[in-house]
Amino acid sequence: MNLQALLSPQYWSGRAVDAYWRWQTAPGKEPSALTWPIDRELLREVTITWPAVYEWAPFANWGEQIRVALSQFVTTSVGDVPQPFKGVIVFHLTHRGRRFRVNVEVSDYLDLNEEAYEQADLHFKMQYRLEGYGSRDRLVPGGYVNNHPDIYAFLPHLRALRDTAPPLYDVHGRFGLSFEVRRRALEILRASSAFQFMGGQTKVRYGSFLREVARSRICIDLPSYSPITFRLIDYLAIGCCVIGPPHQSRLHVPLEDRVHVVYCKPDYSDLEELCVYYLRNEPARRALVQNSRRFFDSFLHGGQLAAYYLSHCSRLLA
Repeated sequence: MNLQALLSPQYWSGRAVDAYWRWQTAPGKEPSALTWPIDRELLREVTITWPAVYEWAPFANWGEQIRVALSQFVTTSVGDVPQPFKGVIVFHLTHRGRRFRVNVEVSDYLDLNEEAYEQADLHFKMQYRLEGYGSRDRLVPGGYVNNHPDIYAFLPHLRALRDTAPPLYDVHGRFGLSFEVRRRALEILRASSAFQFMGGQTKVRYGSFLREVARSRICIDLPSYSPITFRLIDYLAIGCCVIGPPHQSRLHVPLEDRVHVVYCKPDYSDLEELCVYYLRNEPARRALVQNSRRFFDSFLHGGQLAAYYLSHCSRLLA
């Protein structure tokens, strides 16, 4: 962030709002109804040892979300768990003296880390190729997490903004332009005279970005190194009308076109047309907002993702 941004009143007012939201919001709890039932009696005898050091340090931002979510259901400690595989978080699950190696592949890429898979008792893969990986009984889709755990403190306020405050922006999206696949979409959005486009390549603080999203009628989803990005999960958490190209990977529960998100053509030739349609069709837009939010609450909330992981881990304990 440059000096001019640091000296701006907007930067400091945004930090103040973030701090107030963190202070005002109670710590997140597990969902009231779990989509994946778990055997709590069985889990009383389960312990998880999570790595103290990650293979790549930034994985901590996402891995810690999984660790904290799992700790709602099972005894979890941090210890010396070797992390030999690129793009993979390894943790140990112990039950009645038996120890299992469980992998969470968080790599941006669709290719499976074959060496990590071969040495795992169970392997979750986040960027799970649409067509799958053949017959592999220890491999399951790994879902995805938000960009930062602050989302849970911010979420009640962001959803209130979405539901009650008037929109400020027609179409919103903030993206780095290091990915050529994004340039064509941004050219179309900037050139349109049918709506106002807010965003582009300028970065803002996470809380400010989320508040912009909550005040936007439409949010644009574009790929990066990975087909599914943190931006998409944040959109779903707030509840948004999301438009973007089809994903080449899938979540553990597939998103449905025109239900949870809206897929444009891969070459973006109908991107402007779809934006115009959903700007004019408020009932359809509101349905997408509600459906995307419901999808997050049912499948992607940290507690739901932890229950999903543990329901698969329970297969190891038979």
